Amino acid sequence: MRLFIAVNFSEEIKNRILALQEKLRSQASRGTFTVPQNLHLTLAFLGEVPVVAAEIPAATTAASAMDEKLELLSGIISDPFISGTLPFEIRFNHTGCFTHSGKELWWLGADKSCAGLPLIKALHERLLRLIPEEGFSVDKRPFSPHITLGRDIKHERPINLTIGPDDPEITVAVDRISLMKSEHLKGKLTYTELFGKDLYDQDSGGKDSGDKDPGHKDPGRS
Repeated sequence: MRLFIAVNFSEEIKNRILALQEKLRSQASRGTFTVPQNLHLTLAFLGEVPVVAAEIPAATTAASAMDEKLELLSGIISDPFISGTLPFEIRFNHTGCFTHSGKELWWLGADKSCAGLPLIKALHERLLRLIPEEGFSVDKRPFSPHITLGRDIKHERPINLTIGPDDPEITVAVDRISLMKSEHLKGKLTYTELFGKDLYDQDSGGKDSGDKDPGHKDPGRS
């Protein structure tokens, strides 16, 4: 099972991203563009999480063994540091592309001066610490918060993809962390939430007037 941990978006934010993606599509001769339902911000990528026969205890099925792994990952997302983070926003304000083996991946990047950037990085770092502790592998490449717009982009002329002052602001509310499954269904790449955890909500009756860190309910927990 192919898994990752992510922040999903509201329909309004998806539509704003799609408007920018359309500018990319109009300048490309071909490419694979992220479909609306798959737009997300990856916090941690685990990749294929197998169930090894040697790991399955007697009288335990492969399905129940996978269920146990998913329960462990759900527990990671429910970690007090992560679930105790107050909801915040992260703004995306520039574009760029990664090039590998002649293939271009175009992305929408987070504002480097955004107040939410240190918070999203703190969640990422916490996940990278907890996931290996539970026996899972995780991609440890440097974290650069971005939203994939399209892969394998080909173009005859240089692409000019910018966010202008008249374009709608793309500010994502980070208020829920999700464990996602990636699979191909009927030939289409499909992402499905397996487990989700809302971040701490001050309006839910759990206010803590003694907070010193605006990013967390209890900064002393680790």
